[in-house]
Amino acid sequence: MKKIFQYLCVAAFVSGMASCTNEDYKLYDIAQKDAVFFEYLDDKEEVVDSVDYVFEYNIAETHTVELPVKLMGMPVGHERSIKLAPVAGETDMVENVHYRIEANVLPANEVETLVKVVLLRGNDPELLERPFKLVLELVENEDLRAVGQTQFIITYSDIRPDTRPSWWSTYSPLPEYSYEAAQVFFKYFYDNAPVANKEVFDKMISLYGEYFKKAKSSQGPLAMYSNFLTRYVLVPMYADYKDAFTWQDIP
Repeated sequence: MKKIFQYLCVAAFVSGMASCTNEDYKLYDIAQKDAVFFEYLDDKEEVVDSVDYVFEYNIAETHTVELPVKLMGMPVGHERSIKLAPVAGETDMVENVHYRIEANVLPANEVETLVKVVLLRGNDPELLERPFKLVLELVENEDLRAVGQTQFIITYSDIRPDTRPSWWSTYSPLPEYSYEAAQVFFKYFYDNAPVANKEVFDKMISLYGEYFKKAKSSQGPLAMYSNFLTRYVLVPMYADYKDAFTWQDIP
C-alpha cells in the first residue's frame, strides 16, 4: 500500500506540474495506460541523463550499467515489458557487439526496476582508440508508455593508459610497470583490500579515486599505505605472478 500511495502522489504531482493552475489540479487518471521514466542518480544523488565509463585497468570483459526505471501508475500482479530502442543517428554502438540489454521488465507488484545495459569489451578493436555512444530511448508498447525523462546516454571506451602513473614507484616492491601488471595489481587490490579492511579501502578510494587516478608520487598510496598494500596486494600477487613480471624488489 505504501508503494501505491507513493506513486499516486508522484503521478498527481507530475500531472499537476505539467498543466495545473493555482485553482486547477489534475489527479492521476487510473484509466490511462501506466508509464515509465528513467531516474538515474549520480554520486551526488542528483538526477542525470548520461554516464561515461572507461575500462581503465579493469580486468573484466564486461561492465554493467544499471538504469533505474520507475513507474507512474499502479503496480499490477504480472510483469510488464519495458521497450527500449537506440536513437538512430545519435548512436554508434551496435547491439551484441558493444552492448546487450538485460532485465528490461517491470516485475509484478513493483513500481521500479533496474534495466541492465551490459557493455562488451572484446568485440571491436576500435574501442581502444575512441569512445562509442548509445542513446537509449524508452518506447511505448502494449504494457507501458514513456513520460518525463525518456532518453539516457551511455558512452564508453577501452582507451588504455600508456604511461607509468607517478605513484607507481620505481623504488618499491612492485613489478616493472606495464598495463598488464597494473591490471593484475588492481585485481588483487579490489578483491582483497575491502575484505581485509573496508574502512582503509574506502579511505584510499576517497583519497586517490578509482584506480588511483588522483594519486601522486608524494603522499601516494605506496607512501601512505605501504604495509597494507604489501600485505594484502603485493605479497599474494607476487606468489601468483612471480615469473610473469619483472619485479623491482621482492614484497
